[in-house]
Amino acid sequence: MKWGIFSVVFLTVFLFFMPARATAPGPGHAVVSYTLTTDVKGERRMFVGAEGKIKGVVNPDLFVNEWDVVEITLINGDNLNHHIAIPDFHIMSDTIVEKGKKTKVTVVPFKKGGFVYHCLLENHRKLGMEGKMVVVGK
Repeated sequence: MKWGIFSVVFLTVFLFFMPARATAPGPGHAVVSYTLTTDVKGERRMFVGAEGKIKGVVNPDLFVNEWDVVEITLINGDNLNHHIAIPDFHIMSDTIVEKGKKTKVTVVPFKKGGFVYHCLLENHRKLGMEGKMVVVGK
């Protein structure tokens, strides 16, 4: 009898504290890649799309589907220190210091909405270095 009660209590506690599982990306989830460069115009700091539909666009909106694997490559185009951060997904790249150097972040957006990406170094965000990743459902 004691083992039966212990088993029920143990199973209840185990299931209560077991984390909820979310659907992980896998087959059928696309890998979406964006490349951005950094640029400076006077006091203004910015991300600029480097290829595809966003080429030449300042602080472009990056459209992705929920649960896709998103790779963002950042290329230093101006010889200042930069990085890219997406705080809502706890993502921040390494800092790139020299012109031509690259860093890359990978994120799997698990919720829909508009999420800011930016550079926090040396007040760059205040100086305009901010864009949005727009996550839509499939």
